[in-house]
Amino acid sequence: MKIIQSKNFKNSIILLKILDDDSLLVVDSDTTVRYLDKEDLSLKTGFKAKIKHTYYKNSVIDFSLDGEYFSSISHDAKEAMLFNAKTKKNIIRFTRHQGEVSTIAIDPRDRYLFSSGEDGKTFAIDLKSGKLAFTLPVHADTVNDIEFSKNGQWVATCSYDRKV
Repeated sequence: MKIIQSKNFKNSIILLKILDDDSLLVVDSDTTVRYLDKEDLSLKTGFKAKIKHTYYKNSVIDFSLDGEYFSSISHDAKEAMLFNAKTKKNIIRFTRHQGEVSTIAIDPRDRYLFSSGEDGKTFAIDLKSGKLAFTLPVHADTVNDIEFSKNGQWVATCSYDRKV
């Protein structure tokens, strides 16, 4: 395969996502957020979230596909947070897990923030109201990842309990 474009960054990249407007979203380990033109990788805009994470085993940050919201696990992994990407203001702080938040995700239809934890629980928080919408079936161990179907009708979680 031939490389068409390439760009180097100072810090490790922890999230790469193509948004609905065809921007290439790049987030580094210092949570510096960059929106790049996907054709020539030139910088369109960006900002520094300044959220330090202890480790990057799982998804610690995510963006809605429309680019309106971004979510992050807090630096101490005790809460899932949702921000308005334009104003950088915190909208939701979610702290229902017993133990640390292990991974987060925003569904592809931009309806819910999913927060999974060491307690095996996955909560779906409504993005508009900030309230708990529903809880997924509980795993016996830490939830490691969350994935969605393209249309957002299906959600899957996986865990150290070896179940999907």
